[in-house]
Amino acid sequence: MPENKIRRMKRLFRDDDRTLIVAMDHAGFMDKPMKGMENPDTAIRKVVAGGADAIMTTYGTAQRCADAVGNAGLLLSVDTNVDTVAHAVEQALRLGADGVKCMVYPWMDSAPDTILHSACLASECEKWGMPFLAETVPGGFFGGDDMKTPEKIAAGARVGAETGADYIKTFYTGDPESFRLVVNNSNVPVVILGGDKMDTDRDLLETVRGAMEGGAVGVAMGRNIWSHSDPQAITAAIAAVIHDDAGVDSALKILG
Repeated sequence: MPENKIRRMKRLFRDDDRTLIVAMDHAGFMDKPMKGMENPDTAIRKVVAGGADAIMTTYGTAQRCADAVGNAGLLLSVDTNVDTVAHAVEQALRLGADGVKCMVYPWMDSAPDTILHSACLASECEKWGMPFLAETVPGGFFGGDDMKTPEKIAAGARVGAETGADYIKTFYTGDPESFRLVVNNSNVPVVILGGDKMDTDRDLLETVRGAMEGGAVGVAMGRNIWSHSDPQAITAAIAAVIHDDAGVDSALKILG
């Protein structure tokens, strides 16, 4: 791995090779205002204070909230095609970002080129020593249940890895044993996405604990953190599970 990529990866991962990424790129594609993201500067400051290792966001927020991100890592979420990958990486470099992320939709008939776009972006990232995260969603977010099995999630993670991604963001499969299939098949480190807002803090922390037991290196979660009633505290609780190997009951005490 090039030295410049190693240095950037160290901004995203702690010395234990684990990471807590807070995803804040939703405003770039959602069709409604997102509660908790009305003021991204304030939200970023809260989660960084809680122990977030990196912020993942789009260009506008990254540009306006550099001071709030501070010493945390920065991942730029991009949407590219074969003609714009160079510009995407150039944007990331100008912002001082430590990595880029794009979506990959294996087996989604209406978006057949995302694998090609991911491979082109990976190549451009490698040229500049820029870490690359591929978020793999088999069949797209509206794919059927057949696209959400552990086998499909594992296969999708491998597709993302084979495009050249340095690490993968994808679904948790529901239990540590089945998630090991994803981790073992990926060939690069895996972080889990949070998805829809979970019902309880215990549900959220059990998901994080299970993923870590299954071999994940961390999480890249959004609305379960910044839409929480106490974003700083839930970030600290998740960080305790990831970096201190805290159990769920112990992490819940951080929330009072």
